[in-house]
This record gives sequence, C-alpha cells and structure tokens, in this order.
Amino acid sequence: MVALVSDLSPSAFQLLNAWQHGFPLESRPFRKLGLLLGLSEQAVMDYLQRWQTQGIISRIGPVLNPACMSSTLVGMHVPPKHLDKVADWISALPAVNHNYEREHAINLWFVLTCASEQERQATLDHIAEHTGLLPMPLPMIRAYHIDLGFSLAAHPKITSPLSPGNGLPALGNAERKLLECSLPGLAIQAEPFKPWAEHAQMSEKQVLQHLRSFLEQGVFRRFGLVLRHRKLGYSANAMCVWTVDKHHIDTVGEELAKQDGITLCYQRQPYPPHWNHNLFCMIHGKDRQHVLAHHAELNSRFGLNPFPQEVLFSTRCFKQRGALLRPAHHD
Repeated sequence: MVALVSDLSPSAFQLLNAWQHGFPLESRPFRKLGLLLGLSEQAVMDYLQRWQTQGIISRIGPVLNPACMSSTLVGMHVPPKHLDKVADWISALPAVNHNYEREHAINLWFVLTCASEQERQATLDHIAEHTGLLPMPLPMIRAYHIDLGFSLAAHPKITSPLSPGNGLPALGNAERKLLECSLPGLAIQAEPFKPWAEHAQMSEKQVLQHLRSFLEQGVFRRFGLVLRHRKLGYSANAMCVWTVDKHHIDTVGEELAKQDGITLCYQRQPYPPHWNHNLFCMIHGKDRQHVLAHHAELNSRFGLNPFPQEVLFSTRCFKQRGALLRPAHHD
C-alpha cells in the first residue's frame, strides 16, 4: 500500500514531516505532540500505529551516528541466478541493516554496522567464505549530509557536519543496556519510556537524561520518526556516484549536500580496480525520469559531466531497518 503525501490532513502531514527529529524526550511524548498539533494523545497514537502497521514508519527512535560504530557500505557482484539466495542469507546477518538490489554488474549493496573494526572484518571474511564471492567494503571517509530525515515539503535544507561521536558506552553498563533497547524504537503507548527504564534498571527520568546526552554527545544523529519513503510514493531511488579528484571532492560534496532531494551525500573509500567511484549521493523521486532529470541538472550546475559517473537505481529492497547492537550478554 502506497500512501500519498497529498492525501494527509494538515495535522497528520505535520506529525509525519516535522517529528523526524526533535521528538519530545519526556514522559508522555504523544500527549505533547497532540498539544502542539491540536490532536488528542490517543489520536496521535492512532495515526502513528496505523502508519507503523502500513510500513510508512519504520520506527520511532534514534538513528545512530555511524562515526560511533564500525560501519561500511558493501558492494557485491552476485550471479543473477543466485541473487535471491545470497541476498536472503546476507539479510539474515545481524550486522546487516540495509540490503538492496541495484541495476549494475555489482548488483547487491548492503550496510554492515558492527561495534568494532575486528567484528566488521570478521563478518566480511565470513561472507566471503560462505558465498565464495568478493564483498567490497567502501567505508565512509567524510559525510557531507547524512540522515537528518526525509523532507516531505520544500524548505530550506538542514545540513550539519557529522559529529565524530564519543564511541559507545561500555558493554554491560546501564547506559549500554539503554542504548541497545532504544535502537528498535519506542512502543506506541502513553508512557513509552517506562519499559526502557525497566530494562536498563534506571528511573524514567534517568532514561530521558541519558537519551538527551546521547544526542548532545553525537551518539545519536537524531531521534524521531524514521520513514520509509517508498511507502510515501517515492519509489524511484538512485545511488548516484562519481569519481572526483581530491582537489574538488569536498567542494562538490558540500554543494551537493545542500540540494533538495539529496538525502545522503558522502565520500567513500574506493575499492580499485573493481570500484573507483568515491563520491556518493542518494536521489529519491516519484519516477525515474524525475531522478534522471535531477541528476542531469546537478551535473550541469556543478560541472560534474567530465567526471566518470554512474546512476544505480534500486530495484528491490531485501532489508531495511536501523542499526542494532548485539546485547551485552551475547556469547
């Protein structure tokens, strides 16, 4: 089921669009949203529950700062006849949070998010051994714009540099337990932070203080509604890549990051000779023609036509969720 943004009431649109960040970190957040939007607490929860059931909202919760983790995009060339089987196996790995098929010889693209470099390398080795294929890690070198939400309306774009983060709380302590249980998202209930307090064995007040600290320290990139744009009619999604020399890449990346319709923009380490592109951005649109026209306009505006480049449309989404951490008690 695809929901069209134009079909939403003004209050529903505001709820879905504005609260992707800055979500109220207080005991009864849905009541606070209702007061701000002229809705009852129950009406807010009903909207959110319905959108979650429909898959429009992935979750309500934090987006981890990738700089606090050992995270990488990985590309793989998978023989088409084996793609479904390999993709299903990859998606079942706990460290994989996004997994897509894209139109390219390198046709499977997934994100690995691990607590350490050692865990990440061990996972890549496990993938190579199990599949007999080459996983190509393309770790991020610099983020120009990353996960501040998916705007449903034209407005001055919010961009901010990616905080280096302070690392994660130590395994086993109360803060780490809170962090782990927060990542799947809030239950839609009147006092949603109470279960987290019970799990982490702290008071609700302490939970809210720690969540605010995670935002201030850069552990969380944002806290709020996490949308699935495909379910809102943005079904044409393309990873656009260029090979840009080191003298121009920061200037170009910073300019691309400011443009409407660009949801992610970053420099990644290439994997020669199989993959030489180092500048990535995502363009989302309601059809391919719109995305290609936007790409052509960006090329023209920023003088990108001379650079080697490709547009990789996503064809299937095998897995999409926020990054999770293994619980402290795992073996």
